[in-house]
Amino acid sequence: MISLNHSHFFLPTTQFRQLAILLALHHEPNLSQHRIAAQCHMSSAMAHQYIRTLHKKELILVQARNKRDRAYRLTDSGRQWLFSLLMRCSAEIVQLYAQAKVELIEKFSKLFGNQPGSRIVLFGGSETASLVIQALHQVPAVTIAGIVDNDPSKWSTCLEGIPIQSPDNLEGLDPTAIVIASFAKHKEIHDSIRHLENKGITICTLASI
Repeated sequence: MISLNHSHFFLPTTQFRQLAILLALHHEPNLSQHRIAAQCHMSSAMAHQYIRTLHKKELILVQARNKRDRAYRLTDSGRQWLFSLLMRCSAEIVQLYAQAKVELIEKFSKLFGNQPGSRIVLFGGSETASLVIQALHQVPAVTIAGIVDNDPSKWSTCLEGIPIQSPDNLEGLDPTAIVIASFAKHKEIHDSIRHLENKGITICTLASI
C-alpha cells in the first residue's frame, strides 16, 4: 500500500488530500468516515468536507450502515480519478528525483572526478543509496566497490545489482572513500568508522559533499 502520510516536505494540497482519501478507499472499501480521517491524518470535520465534495462529484458512493454510521466506496469515476491523481503525483516525484540525481552527479564529479581509480563504498543500503549509486555510475573516475549496512536482514540482498555486506567487510573492499548514504544515522555511522580516516580513507556524508 502506498502511504502519503510521512512527508516532511510536501504540503497537503486539496488534490493531495483527495488522493489520500481515494487511495484509502481503494485499499480498504467500506471505510467509515472516522477511519478515513484517521488513516489520512485529518480531522473528522475536514474528512467530512472532502467526502461531501467527492460524493457530489460522484467519485465515491455513500452507503448507510445505520442511522449514525455510513460506509464509503469508490465509483468507476473515482477509480479513474485516483489513477489520474497518482500519475500526476508520480510525475512530480520523478522530476524531483531527477533533479536530485543531477545535483549528486555534479557534487560527486567535483569530489572524485579528478581522482581516477576511486573505489567508493556506500555505508547504508536504503532507497537513498539507490539514488547515490545511479549518480556515481555517471562519474567515470569512480568504481563502486560495494555497499555495507548495519542491518543483518539486508546482508546478501542486492541494491541496484550490488550485494549488501556486513560492515565487518568494509576494509576488505579496499575503499579509497566511503560515502555515508544515510541521513538518519549518519553521525553514528561516521563515529563508528572515523578511525579509517587515519588510513587515508576519505569519509563523507551526503550533507557534507
